[in-house]
Amino acid sequence: MARSSNGKSVSMKPEAFMIAVCAGFWLAACSATGAGAADPSATGNAWAGLPEPLVPAVAPEGQVIPDVLRCLRDQDAAFVSAHRGGVEPGYPENAIETFANTLAQGPMILEVDIQRTADGIIIALHDDTLERTTTGEGQVDAMAFADLVEVRLVDEAGQVTDFAIPTLADVLDWARGRAFVQLDVKTGLPVEEVVAGIVEANAISYAAVVVYTAEEAIRVARADPRVAISVEIQDQERLDALLDAGIAPERLMAWTGVHAAPVPDTWDMLHGVDIPAAFGALWYIDNEVRESGDASIYRDIADGGVVVIATDIHWTAYDALAERQDTLGAFRRCTGE
Repeated sequence: MARSSNGKSVSMKPEAFMIAVCAGFWLAACSATGAGAADPSATGNAWAGLPEPLVPAVAPEGQVIPDVLRCLRDQDAAFVSAHRGGVEPGYPENAIETFANTLAQGPMILEVDIQRTADGIIIALHDDTLERTTTGEGQVDAMAFADLVEVRLVDEAGQVTDFAIPTLADVLDWARGRAFVQLDVKTGLPVEEVVAGIVEANAISYAAVVVYTAEEAIRVARADPRVAISVEIQDQERLDALLDAGIAPERLMAWTGVHAAPVPDTWDMLHGVDIPAAFGALWYIDNEVRESGDASIYRDIADGGVVVIATDIHWTAYDALAERQDTLGAFRRCTGE
């Protein structure tokens, strides 16, 4: 599937996939040259063959992702979060080629999972082992990054692609001027290292750290209070703990969990303190939509005040939301595009 300039579905040209495949060889070469501490001047050409976003994601001067989300909410617009970057056939999870394919068709926020190798390089990968999503084997934290350079990503159907595992530096380099990314920090990776990577890449305006406990959120804020945080908030106690710790609410977005039904009371609580709410349609609601073919529940969730809907069927949700809002117009207005 592809999108026209107005966000409607059009047929995907087969050569688009081949462009992305070729770009995978560039990515492998760039990753091999230096264990992920990518110099933008060295990696910039790596993305030349990839499609550009339909609408570039650039926060207005001095703003971060939560500011953009508040703007969208004020326009009664919700934003889809493409889980693991927007997986489709031929486009595996957590691949830069997948991110580019997603945003070429319409604006979304990208959820990216990150792990750390044995030699301290942060990479984009969901599992702590390689077998499910790559051609490699073994524990990620037991391998040096150099051991992963020849590993290739595998899509959901088991098809091997030519796409290499990107480093965090690769992701942030590509995303600059193109994408808003939420970096989902996996177990064992110190959040301080993620914050340092964001700051080093000058990515504060377009990257946020995803954590699930108040303690982790506090550590992110202490590492650099400018960095945006997506943290799980499902009750008043958690909200109070975060605010009492001195975390600036304007730097927060609230993950309200994965549920089989909307949770409007939680969203109302967050709206009262001006913190954008995100909700997971993953698994339960997504599966119901797949079975029934009725995607109206995504509109119901947005009507309840949610700004970000995380989903595995991102275009189904995107198209459903398009029936209640001008997604492209709202996104352009909130990014100054």
